[in-house]
Amino acid sequence: MPEPFPAAVVPDHPVLSARTMASEDLAALPSFLDAGPTTHVISGRMALALALRDLGWPAGTKILVPAYHCTAMIEPVVWAKFEPVFYRVHEDTSVDLDDVARKLDENTRALIAVHYFGFHQDAPALRRFCDERGLVFIEDCAHAFFGRLAGKPVGAYGHVSIASSWKFFPIQEGGCLIRRGHAEISQPGLVYQAKTALNTLERAWRFGRLPWLRAAFQLPMRLKEALWGRWKRQRAASGAGAVVQEAPRGSPEFDASWVGKTIPVASRLVLRAAAHSRVVTRRRRLYRRLIAGIEGVPGVRPLFPTLLDGVVPYVVPLLFDEPEDAFERLKRRGVPIVRFAEFLWEGVDASVCPVAVDYSRRVLQFPCHQELRVSELNWIVREIRRVLAPAAAVRTA
Repeated sequence: MPEPFPAAVVPDHPVLSARTMASEDLAALPSFLDAGPTTHVISGRMALALALRDLGWPAGTKILVPAYHCTAMIEPVVWAKFEPVFYRVHEDTSVDLDDVARKLDENTRALIAVHYFGFHQDAPALRRFCDERGLVFIEDCAHAFFGRLAGKPVGAYGHVSIASSWKFFPIQEGGCLIRRGHAEISQPGLVYQAKTALNTLERAWRFGRLPWLRAAFQLPMRLKEALWGRWKRQRAASGAGAVVQEAPRGSPEFDASWVGKTIPVASRLVLRAAAHSRVVTRRRRLYRRLIAGIEGVPGVRPLFPTLLDGVVPYVVPLLFDEPEDAFERLKRRGVPIVRFAEFLWEGVDASVCPVAVDYSRRVLQFPCHQELRVSELNWIVREIRRVLAPAAAVRTA
């Protein structure tokens, strides 16, 4: 068994800091929350599951989904007893509508399209395509919580729209849903809510944020670990299963018990208090800084070299010529990188979509979130340059 990778040296997604609520002087772009009445749930995966369940379609209904995907996107479709039908994407990650049209039949009810890495699909055109064919357009904004597209906020074009708030704010979980109808949702238990609130602080301390709070929370942290361990043992004894959303990483096994659960109170408070203008301004600034820092480095290029107006990136996706060696060496150095779509759904191969198979190997994503310090981003740039251009002079971003 290969040796596990070391922990990341810098945070891969936002952590709570003294500046989380500090507004920037620049105007914020609209967010998913401006697109319509929003239901807050535990995760984007659970938002999609809730939406599909409430549509009430019969088992076997076909849902068009992109061949370039993470498994968290497909699990709710299968859980709802629908059939995922995979369509091609172009090299710029846009939907291949010709391939979509070829795969339509009388049992097809919906099209899911993703704003990959925060860069927009042509949502107005996709909405028109679906309206003309009687399809439900599901706008997946899991990578695009902020942004403006053709004068509207991201999420405003879907008949159903989902988002992942934890990817853009310093919280441990969180998803959002805009849909037709409003099913009842419930709060998670108090033990879980307390644990996630304290985990948010614990993660901030791990990366050197809010150190002045640490001593004051020593006793609550001990109580949290004791109560959480007891609660997990009780769940296991009752056959309730594992708690999937302890931390929003990767694609743990789908746990339907979280469908219909809302976001904890502490996470909702952070969402309300966090400065949206800072999220927008710093993510755009750090994205450009990282792109500039790798300019001229052999063997790597940005998937999206231009940051258009209205786009707020989730991460910086870079396309590597030799991804396996770079991924291994950078992870060993503690660089927080993820390979989106590393595991494609069974049956998705180059005959289904060559771009998806290629990008699942060669696109590595690097953080540019608002809580990343400039010094931390500069360190990431230096590590990329050391791995790919060791003979060249290391240039600080």
